[in-house]
Amino acid sequence: MTDLQLWHSVNQFYYREARYLDDLDFTSWLGLLDDEINYWMPIVSNRTGRDVGKERTQPGELAHFEEDKTSLANRVKRLASGMAWAETPPGRTRHMISNVEILKDDGERAETRSCFIIWRSHLETDQEIFSGLRIDTLRRDAQTQWKVLNREIRLDHAVLTQKSLGIFF
Repeated sequence: MTDLQLWHSVNQFYYREARYLDDLDFTSWLGLLDDEINYWMPIVSNRTGRDVGKERTQPGELAHFEEDKTSLANRVKRLASGMAWAETPPGRTRHMISNVEILKDDGERAETRSCFIIWRSHLETDQEIFSGLRIDTLRRDAQTQWKVLNREIRLDHAVLTQKSLGIFF
């Protein structure tokens, strides 16, 4: 692929992923995830002095999410059951993805970086905004479609005031 074709195909993949999440089509969203996915959101803290640059927890340390395909599928099943009280009724989200960069591509895998803003409303008065970036490794499947193999979600927030993290990033 040329650089422009590659960038376009990755953007189209991210737009489709955002549509599935915003339409609450979590089964289709799961289909965009590689069977070996690592879905990880470290915790962010504010640091000063010599600790600047050490704001995020590391793999294996405490995290908001550290999930695989099975745990993500279980979350989707729970949402569909109506027993996920934090998401009953389901919240409305709008995933806005921008600043997509292809950091590396070897023909089979692409490492990407993208920024996001997710707006969520729930019930009559709850409104929340999440912002951050995602560092992804995408892998092409047998049909040359992208699948998320690894996702690191870096929130801009050190303190979360949201009532739940029941959404997908």
